[in-house]
Amino acid sequence: TMTDPTLHLAVHLSMILSLRVGEILGLQPGDIDFDAADGRGTITVGRSLQRTEKAALEKTDPNQIYHIFPDQREGSSSALVLKKPKTKKSSRTLYLTRPLKDELLAWLEKLRQDELAMDGRYRNCGQLFRLPNGMPVAPEALSKWYRTWRAEHPEFEKIVFHGLRHSSATYQLIESGGNIKAVQGNTGHATTGILMDTYAHTQDKPRLELAEKLEADFYSQDIGSPKSGSVPVKENLPDSIQITPEGMLKVVRQMNPEQRREFTRLLFA
Repeated sequence: TMTDPTLHLAVHLSMILSLRVGEILGLQPGDIDFDAADGRGTITVGRSLQRTEKAALEKTDPNQIYHIFPDQREGSSSALVLKKPKTKKSSRTLYLTRPLKDELLAWLEKLRQDELAMDGRYRNCGQLFRLPNGMPVAPEALSKWYRTWRAEHPEFEKIVFHGLRHSSATYQLIESGGNIKAVQGNTGHATTGILMDTYAHTQDKPRLELAEKLEADFYSQDIGSPKSGSVPVKENLPDSIQITPEGMLKVVRQMNPEQRREFTRLLFA
């Protein structure tokens, strides 16, 4: 189990909403609308928190920067920077699940309790993810916490934190029946091409299963066997199952609903 509430919420957001690490840490309480979508709730992604080298920061377009957080480490050559998202598609509003909504509500209450406990010493950075003193959680800290948890739980698959986003996108593609546009809207990929180049392998298993179903059902029909060396043509087949639209329709009608759905998806893929 994952008992650290900070890490648990971050993993939950990555797995359900396919968020990048920087997007998770770039969230602010005002990005959450618990009443939107008839009470389902939404969260809007519009910023990314990154650690950037100060030398590179000097060359960064100021219009891409929302805020530079003060140094927490004396003499540090880098800074935590709140930036505009990676691409225009990265800015998006996502629907919450009920468990995620409940966890976010509990998290906001925890932030209020943390502030009260600090008795005036709390430094509210304005981010959704904060340390107990109110300062922002750095990307490298979140990644370290996740690596530590993963090392303590070898029973779980060994993937890096960013791999959670890949797992989420893969699962969504499969569950949506390959609805690329819907998944792209969740993941924030710049184009559907990038999404499919990255996750095309997710269609391998369904396509393999479809081939097996077609082999079991289509070839169970008595369509005859061509002689060795001959080219199968329409005349080689019995009248009852000619390769015509009508013949194909007969085969499709004999499929169960799931097989028909898979067959149609393949035809129009």
